Amino acid sequence: MDIRIEKTDRAIEKAFLELRSKKCRWKKIKIKDLCALACVNKSTFYAHYEDIYALSSRLEDKLIADILASVSAVELYPVRTEVLTRELFRAFVQNKTAVNILFADSRQGIFANRIEKGLRERLTAQDPTFANDLKRGILLSFCVQGCFYAFTNNSSRMDEKHLVDLLAEIARAAQKIKM
Repeated sequence: MDIRIEKTDRAIEKAFLELRSKKCRWKKIKIKDLCALACVNKSTFYAHYEDIYALSSRLEDKLIADILASVSAVELYPVRTEVLTRELFRAFVQNKTAVNILFADSRQGIFANRIEKGLRERLTAQDPTFANDLKRGILLSFCVQGCFYAFTNNSSRMDEKHLVDLLAEIARAAQKIKM
């Protein structure tokens, strides 16, 4: 890709995130304000994105892909659920600002569901029997959803190391439950 195109994309994305962090709803962001902050013309914006929804969707997709790419412990699942939980938590922490901006309020559930869906797809590709294994599927839901909501609701109330250790211990215990 042309370096000028990449630079323009980054400027637009950065401006969107900055405006989105200041405004409670991304639907309130005006293209005019976004272009002024990114130092691009409206025609340049529309050459890169169909509309504000396409920009938001692209940023969400990139964030989800980055987080999923940073989780390598999927190959260890379900034998080492605590490792998967630790990696998920660390990925959430490393991307906390972007997660909080792009998936604020009622969109938090969408984020957790997309992460879970991505991991399910990887696990099914790795082992096709995963798709029909209810226990492993429920355990994955517990690890992803539980880790995300514990991160969201408690990361400011408990230091990261203790919280991730607790989540890993819970995941290890859940893994041992017989169905």
